Amino acid sequence: MSVASTSTDPEPRFPPTSVCAVASLVLGLVLCCPLTSLAAIVLGAVGINATKARMASGRGLAVAGLCLGIAGTALQLAFGTWAYATVYAPLMEGPAPALRAGLERGSAAMVECFTIPEGAKLDAEATAFLDAVKSRYGNLVACELDRSTQPPTPDSKRKQFEADFELRFDRATIKARSCTEITTPQDRLSMKLRWLELFDPARGDLRFPPREPKGP
Repeated sequence: MSVASTSTDPEPRFPPTSVCAVASLVLGLVLCCPLTSLAAIVLGAVGINATKARMASGRGLAVAGLCLGIAGTALQLAFGTWAYATVYAPLMEGPAPALRAGLERGSAAMVECFTIPEGAKLDAEATAFLDAVKSRYGNLVACELDRSTQPPTPDSKRKQFEADFELRFDRATIKARSCTEITTPQDRLSMKLRWLELFDPARGDLRFPPREPKGP
């Protein structure tokens, strides 16, 4: 009597999970760092390619990591654009927007660029300041940050930043110093001048406001 031999089918082997896919997902979860978001995009693309060729599994992980990397990069670009326009640019421009607004549109336009307590009346002081600036120097041509001094550095613990500038007008180039302050009207962050001083040893310094403004 012969005994029939029995055979068992080999267990199916699944391809290993793509390391790039896993790494892409992990890095994509770190939304606050530009480098990790870019790495998540690259590794996600590599992981998707590997799963297409059936050399590895984990396509879903790679797609998720790629999407998170793209979303993180978009959020970082949006935040960077907002921070530049809202914080960095006003610090670097210093008194230029306020002076141009006042010389072109009048004292009320300049006063709007300053943090003036509600009810404080500074129209006469603003008009006198602008008249003196225009009669002495003419119109503002350019405003450059004085790099020889410490530039203003954004800091979450500080609300005021002083910086020195060089102002070029039609008829003269003078030094100036301004104080920019973080304000939050209606819970929206913005930057406004607190005070501005122009240094003129020959004809006398000019300052606006001429004193610390107080409410009524």
